[in-house]
Amino acid sequence: MQHPEKNIKGFNILELLVVLAIIGVIAAVAYPNFSDWRSSRIVKDEVQRAQTLFQLISAQVQRGQYSYVQVQVDVANDSIELTSKGMKTSNFSSLINSEWWGDNRESRCQTENTIGANPYWNHVGGIDTDRVEVSQITLRKVTTDLANGIHAICFSKSGKYHSGAGELDAAIYLTLCKKTTQFPKCSISGTSPFGPGHEDLELVHQVNWTRFGEITVDKWRDSTATKAGAWVLQY
Repeated sequence: MQHPEKNIKGFNILELLVVLAIIGVIAAVAYPNFSDWRSSRIVKDEVQRAQTLFQLISAQVQRGQYSYVQVQVDVANDSIELTSKGMKTSNFSSLINSEWWGDNRESRCQTENTIGANPYWNHVGGIDTDRVEVSQITLRKVTTDLANGIHAICFSKSGKYHSGAGELDAAIYLTLCKKTTQFPKCSISGTSPFGPGHEDLELVHQVNWTRFGEITVDKWRDSTATKAGAWVLQY
């Protein structure tokens, strides 16, 4: 029995080139949006990690695990290392009743782990790895406006002993933004509303705190034809 021939056709070169051209146009249009989304996602993840570290150590004060806590911010060219530390109530009580506490107000939020032969911070993230109360993280995809070196902020339950060290002394936020070749550091302008110091800075965030350890995150919204630039609460 003779079977009829099947009319089988494949793509010719011209049709294949047309398909590839269409795919190329779609990819060219979609890639910038995907790249922007990916950058935003990476920066958001880093900022959330920083906020979580602040929140976790602040919560330990409210729960009574520690009476005095610190977040240390160690800024280097290629990274920002955040370390949380805790001081037990017994240690804290001894300190505030000592002459040292009254005579060294500027050193209360010190980053050293000892005072003389005695421990200052009982538990330190990255050292006491078996303690879930303290932690340490390294951020590599974001940068800050702080100078290279060690800075710190400290909290107590009542807020009475809230203090800082380095450029975080008297500060109420930590600025984080996308790290690029053009901007190895963030910058914040000195005019209201104290926004980014350069219009090309991308994905600028601030981890904010109060003296009572309430932690929030704001993101800078660029100005438009109808709205001025402003900080917008994220979480």
